[in-house]
Amino acid sequence: MSPQNNNGRSSLFGALFFPVLAVGVLIVIAMLVMSFSGNKRTAPSPNDNIRQLSSSTMDTLRQKYDQLGESIGNPDAPVTVREFGDYQCPACGAFEPTAERIRKEYVDSGKIRFIFFDFPLAMHQHAQAAAIAARCAARQDKFWPYHNRLYHSQSKWAESSDASSMFLDLGVETGLDTGKLKACMNDKTPLPTINQEHKAGQLVKLRATPTVLVGNTEFIGGPSYDKLKKAIDDALSAAGSNGSGSQQ
Repeated sequence: MSPQNNNGRSSLFGALFFPVLAVGVLIVIAMLVMSFSGNKRTAPSPNDNIRQLSSSTMDTLRQKYDQLGESIGNPDAPVTVREFGDYQCPACGAFEPTAERIRKEYVDSGKIRFIFFDFPLAMHQHAQAAAIAARCAARQDKFWPYHNRLYHSQSKWAESSDASSMFLDLGVETGLDTGKLKACMNDKTPLPTINQEHKAGQLVKLRATPTVLVGNTEFIGGPSYDKLKKAIDDALSAAGSNGSGSQQ
């Protein structure tokens, strides 16, 4: 091969290489810009976990399902707060101190009615049994003390191979007749009610536990105390100013 041919090919290579390289760099830059822009457009909004439920959904919830939940407070309170929870759900356990504080501050003063709906998740081995135990405690008028103890001791019984015996121990601590508690747990007497409550969760298109409703405002995941307090105060103000006297 002659030196002239080699020089010609080298010149041609140089003439083509740098333009192609420049185009490649521009393509990479364009892809990065598009990727960054796409990420900006899909960034979650702070309000992604808050939504308003329709009046028809709320009517069905009130008329068909509220009676199935465990409630505390004046049935005619101007605002109703509803919680869908799973006793073995870590997020529900983390939310419980906020729920207890809200109940103490607003239920005792007659401002709200608080309703708890069971929504045990299949992924949690002992969640349904815990829900049954709590409903059995309700048959002895001890639901809320037992409910609180279940959450306070969640880290212990959730990892236990024999959660049922721990549920009976909680019954002793709560002052229950453990013979009646054990019989109720073994018979799974409250299970049909718990299954109906699951349908209430489907009605509101439940996506996570806990889910909390203040009137028709739904918080997906446990809201902070400040956020929940503000929602309740706003609902109370609206109930007092709209003439209906209710934000249920």
